[in-house]
Amino acid sequence: MHQRTVLDNGLTIVTCPMPQSRSVGVALATAVGGCYERDDEAGMSHFIEHLCFKGTDRRPTPKDISSEIEGIGGILNASTGREETFYWAKVTRSHMTTAVDLLFDIALHSVFNGAEIEKERQVVIEEINMNLDIPQQRVSMLIDSLLWPGQPLGRDVAGSRETVASIDRDAILGYVGTHYLAGNMVACVAGDVVHEDVCHEIESRCENMHHGLTARGYPIDPAQREARVGVDKRDGEQAHVCLAVHGVSRCDRRRYAVDALGVILGGGMSSRLFTEIREKRGLAYDIHCFGEHFVSSGSLVVYAGVDPSRLDECLEALLKELSQVRTGVTEEELRRSKELVKGRLELRLEDTQNAALWYGAQQLLNGEILTVEEVCQRIDSVTLEDVSAVANELLQTDGLNMAVVGPVEKMPPPELPPL
Repeated sequence: MHQRTVLDNGLTIVTCPMPQSRSVGVALATAVGGCYERDDEAGMSHFIEHLCFKGTDRRPTPKDISSEIEGIGGILNASTGREETFYWAKVTRSHMTTAVDLLFDIALHSVFNGAEIEKERQVVIEEINMNLDIPQQRVSMLIDSLLWPGQPLGRDVAGSRETVASIDRDAILGYVGTHYLAGNMVACVAGDVVHEDVCHEIESRCENMHHGLTARGYPIDPAQREARVGVDKRDGEQAHVCLAVHGVSRCDRRRYAVDALGVILGGGMSSRLFTEIREKRGLAYDIHCFGEHFVSSGSLVVYAGVDPSRLDECLEALLKELSQVRTGVTEEELRRSKELVKGRLELRLEDTQNAALWYGAQQLLNGEILTVEEVCQRIDSVTLEDVSAVANELLQTDGLNMAVVGPVEKMPPPELPPL
């Protein structure tokens, strides 16, 4: 069972004992991401995440940081999402102290050297350019902008070339000072560790952290009265298409029914969409469905890559499957979806890095931690009626959004065929 301690400064420490493991995963999570930025500072959280690897007082250069983690055979990385930023390391258990020291040093004591800021600015802009050039990435950005137009959730987490180009050192320091507070952070360690030892190691490295907690939440308006469509015409061998509807938040108990619906539609090779679109019709190589859950909203998204000459045929088949699932699913489909979700979760959590991120994310974003057994119980409690209810509520023509990237001029708004 996990253990949890809240330090006097507000930082939360979580440990997940995995005595059979030879590795230790360490994650430091901060409650700040793309959705907490103003429009003019879009990409700030992601830019700061990059810069934290560029030097501290004790490790002045990027090489000092990378050579230290690689010198013990470890892995060091980070990621920025819409509502969170994670810094994490994975090392052998004998090097846990080094991993903790390194993570807290880069997250709390980065110097944000002016020359490094300018170099990394160009790196981030190249990352943005790369993602714009990758059709699968571009269609994902486009569908988000249709789901949440003019809202933080609809922006790319990396920001734009223009906003990243305008971020200066003073703005970075101000942003860090506002958000990188003890009450906004969770440290999680998974592996063959003792909770008290972990707390001692972490507490000694965050004595001078600023206390405080910033408000969670950001502007959102999921209201939609008609189907929306967006097309990014470009050369290519495929048309990349996303169909999406609004989903539910991560605090909504219906999330497990929505997840089951997503698996039944497009989770794995036995799903409805994979069977119909790929196996029976040969229309797509990659066809899948996924859901996302945020603090006040969510989404359910279908993706397919298809020959442009067969795009209309593929869309007709996709929309037909989305319509038909509203009439109900079978007991076998629901059983399979539950076992797939539970199995993938348990397999993923055999890895100490994944366990540290999973437990840390729950504490940071939900304010509570459910055990694997508790999550599996909630998955198992989903009924056929639950799946039918969310399918009929979410899968409506006036809530549909469609994004297409490829050699396509324009597309009519998507429409679900009648039952």
